[in-house]
Amino acid sequence: MLKNVISVIDGAAGSCGKAKVVGEIATDKNINLGAAITNCMPNAGHTFVDEQGHRTLFRNIPVSCMNPHTELFIGPGSAIDMEVLKEEYNNVRHLLNGRKIYVHEMVPLIEQRHKDYEKVHIKTGSTNKGCGAVSMEKIIRDEKLKFFQTFADIVVCSNDEWLDRLYKHLDNPNEYILLEGAQGCDLDLNHSGNYPFVTSRNVSTTQLLADSGISAERLLETIMVIRPFPIRISNVTPSGEYHYTGDYGTGAKLTWTQVNLASMFGQYPCLGDVECYDHHINYTYIKKLITKCPPMYLTQLFGPNYRQKSISTITLLEALELERLYYKSKGEDIYESEIIEIPMVDSDFAPNTIFDQSEQTSVTRMERRIFDLDIHKLKNNCRINSPYGLYLNFFQHLDYNFFETVGDFNKMYFNHYQREYLSWLENETGAEILALGTGSKNKERILKKEIIKPIER
Repeated sequence: MLKNVISVIDGAAGSCGKAKVVGEIATDKNINLGAAITNCMPNAGHTFVDEQGHRTLFRNIPVSCMNPHTELFIGPGSAIDMEVLKEEYNNVRHLLNGRKIYVHEMVPLIEQRHKDYEKVHIKTGSTNKGCGAVSMEKIIRDEKLKFFQTFADIVVCSNDEWLDRLYKHLDNPNEYILLEGAQGCDLDLNHSGNYPFVTSRNVSTTQLLADSGISAERLLETIMVIRPFPIRISNVTPSGEYHYTGDYGTGAKLTWTQVNLASMFGQYPCLGDVECYDHHINYTYIKKLITKCPPMYLTQLFGPNYRQKSISTITLLEALELERLYYKSKGEDIYESEIIEIPMVDSDFAPNTIFDQSEQTSVTRMERRIFDLDIHKLKNNCRINSPYGLYLNFFQHLDYNFFETVGDFNKMYFNHYQREYLSWLENETGAEILALGTGSKNKERILKKEIIKPIER
């Protein structure tokens, strides 16, 4: 049996940088990528950043359209919101260059009623894009459900047409087929251990294969994309409501301040307060920050009852987070702290300069929450998916000096803590690290091992 299928999945709770890895594969001229398939829904965004820093957001269309020769498929595990798809299509039209995208006939359409249903019924964290509601209607065969019809060069295939077209690539011994995963294993409906703070379906390589109509015997390898510190979506909705969206197993809740400070010195984040740094809390300054910080950020930091928070009880960590969020609200991710005393870490910046590495989700633009890694959860995800290797993105969160570094793993210097951390990951999961992602741009990585295996005939 010919094995030429590559699966790229997220080994945590999403936002590990799957699009970066898919883009690296798709733009590698040494890889003959015949076809790419997504079963994505518009609740997940996948951002590819090219070498010049140009960002392209994908929701339904495969990221692999970055390769002008790859045939593109949207599988029946997907769902389409026409407004989202039309905008996405117009944004990537220049990349498609007249190519068709083939959509399976069983892809349903998301309508406003699906989004409205989720806003009323889902209180455990949701982007409210209608994906769970439309899947429910599909499962119960609701007569109101509509299915995608052809739009522009995005055309519908019957099941027979889909399989015939797809298997021309699967049966070609000189081509790879790429399955582009969505969301993360720790959002899996059944096996994440996080129910009800999960997504509306299963997240695994076997699910990708099943949704695409591909036998598991065709799988060549799974690349599991992870990050040192997993994320979850915000507890605050874009409208300002507070809904608890779950934590991350036994992984301690971190703040972006803890990650930012530790990465500046190549250390592991403090799991408590950061009193080890010289500091001075000026409560007049803190009161000013509270006055000027948007209510959404105050809710994020102190909870829905933030107005009852006594300024005198604010900890150093909370004060630093408040300062960070204030500057973030002004669009500044590099700033000089008035609270903490830290030495100059870069000759181009003054002492007390902080580099904020916090992130927003691609779809809701709300700030992600960040956690320490629960290694048992990662081990379970490796058990279920048997990855060929791990692609560790966001390595700069362990040491900011590696930000945007490109090179060979064996030629890099890693301090004792970093070497121990990498060895611990490999030993605990039984999976080798393939590469360390060091930035958002294409091929900003430290390569440890070739990430694509030769096709097995």
